[in-house]
Amino acid sequence: MNIAKSAYLPYSNGMGIKGIIFDKDGTLFDYGKVWGPVVRDAIYSGLQSINIPDDKKKECAYAFMRVLGVDADGNTYPDGIIFRHDRLIAAFFRVLAVTLHYHINPVKVGMLFRIFLSKDEKGIAKRISTMEFPGVADVFQEADRRGYRMGIVTNDSTVSTKLFLDRMGISQYIVFLRTKDSHVKAKPNPEALREFCQENGLESSEVAIIGDTLVDMEFAHQGKAGYRIAVLTGSGDIERLTKNADAVYPTLHDVLKDPVLFPEN
Repeated sequence: MNIAKSAYLPYSNGMGIKGIIFDKDGTLFDYGKVWGPVVRDAIYSGLQSINIPDDKKKECAYAFMRVLGVDADGNTYPDGIIFRHDRLIAAFFRVLAVTLHYHINPVKVGMLFRIFLSKDEKGIAKRISTMEFPGVADVFQEADRRGYRMGIVTNDSTVSTKLFLDRMGISQYIVFLRTKDSHVKAKPNPEALREFCQENGLESSEVAIIGDTLVDMEFAHQGKAGYRIAVLTGSGDIERLTKNADAVYPTLHDVLKDPVLFPEN
């Protein structure tokens, strides 16, 4: 399945793409399959300390999962907090609605979300130690062979990000890494893109952005990136991503078919 929208994009400097910035969660791997069970476990753990009837706990847990954007079955929801962290005010009211519906102490709900957002590194390491990420290394190997400078910009922690990159076998290809610990403004602010360009001697028009959310596409737009690619293994928001990306693919591995980044493949 290839649903790329265009076979060629004109570049203002006529020099083409020389660097690629990748998002991590939902881009390098299927977000729901990896994080769905983690979210489930964190929420159920938090609900143990909240006085909710047993027959309502599963219903309540799924309500919170839906607000977050991923459930225990690996389904993702494009309007979830995870994928639309640019809409935190709206997310607050959605959380509040669930809290009021189930008569939960808001302070305990705050604790519940902190448990999830902390993403315990030991738990992550254990979960991904047996996971496979087919096709990811192929993309980075081919991009490296063609001379692209590659970076990762993610809202995850540095420790967690490095665990994933090592497991995928792609750490050696990454020349630039920005995480929530890097003291740069979060996407869609283009600060990280500007730093990538400065460190690698590139113009923003020579950089492609690959991500799975509208935030990633806005990051590219604000930073005046030369090319925007969306994959559907994260938010899965095909309608809005198609409107805001130059090309859309089902998975990262399908990007190897892209005629701009990988011509003649």
